[in-house]
Amino acid sequence: MSTTQQRRRGFTLVELLVVIGIIGTLVALLLPALSGARAAANASGSMNNLSGFGRGFTLYANSNDGVMCSGAFDHFKDGPINEYGWVADLIGIKSGTPGKALDPAHRAKVSRTIGEITTDVGGTAEILEADGGHWAAAGGSVMAVAYPGGAGEVTPQELWDEGFNTNYASTWHFSRADPAYTADTNDAIDGYDPGDLGPAAGDGPLSENILSTKGGTSAAKVALLGPGRGGRASVANATTLNTFSGGRSIGRTNDPYAEVMTGGMTVDPAAVGTLAGIAGASLVHDMSVIEPFHQPKQGDGTGGFAPVLFADLHVAKVFDNVSDADPTLKGDGFIGNSADAAGVAAAYANQEGYDEVAEAIWVRRLRVPVGFTEP
Repeated sequence: MSTTQQRRRGFTLVELLVVIGIIGTLVALLLPALSGARAAANASGSMNNLSGFGRGFTLYANSNDGVMCSGAFDHFKDGPINEYGWVADLIGIKSGTPGKALDPAHRAKVSRTIGEITTDVGGTAEILEADGGHWAAAGGSVMAVAYPGGAGEVTPQELWDEGFNTNYASTWHFSRADPAYTADTNDAIDGYDPGDLGPAAGDGPLSENILSTKGGTSAAKVALLGPGRGGRASVANATTLNTFSGGRSIGRTNDPYAEVMTGGMTVDPAAVGTLAGIAGASLVHDMSVIEPFHQPKQGDGTGGFAPVLFADLHVAKVFDNVSDADPTLKGDGFIGNSADAAGVAAAYANQEGYDEVAEAIWVRRLRVPVGFTEP
């Protein structure tokens, strides 16, 4: 065989198969590491976002008598999103742009609030609950062409471009503080109607003064924000949603919207043994809207975690480590309770489910209200 022929000789089929097999093995070994690195980067990014928001809330409080925010990011309950709510607060003081600081791992990239003001997802019912909110009677209507923002109306596209969006949810304590106590015997528990989530249902938002008069907890356990659960409502008309953003593709039909606020102080503690009979604890905070989707489920069944911002401005991982349906199992995709058909109160009946969230987050009243007596 000549030298030229030897030089032209290529790989044999066996050699090619061996090389392909080696490459496949290396890829199989590297993929888990790459996936883990990506998950860690996403979690770090989310925690950095929350930390930045926390610094902004401090600046806002410094200029607003210690009040940490003006409410939830909720068009129908709290009012125009460019005037009220923690997103407007941060943008207003030029401390952050929540719409451009989303949880990077979240499938839901658009908040339910944006869905409501563009496609009216459940909007009519929400308007009826806002009698104690910031809307004037004539103002509580679905946005049409221009958004009612006061002088020089703001267009939908301007709202989007300025960052009025988020996939984080605020807690009841942050947006509403404690349930507003009244002596109305028609209310279900503690002079408070658990079905009312509007601003008038609470005596907040949270403030430094409220934190200083807390009962039994510390700012390090009062949760403010975490990733908002997706999927309770989904994009019905992507064309309308994308028109809102000036033609950009910000949502596809059936994409989930991210929830904007936790369900409030809605759980009867009769179902939770360690809370029964404790003065000032007649309502328990439902935290199920905070979604622990970070980190793949572990081999031992342990669920993921939610990065959560607390009132002392630290950010911590709150893990999903139990299943209310079966305490012998680990994560169920919820913090503190599950989507049990029997409802939130029934889910909290499992003591392990309550303990899971209570180790990290205070779920009772911040203060015992004047005039309150344990039922």
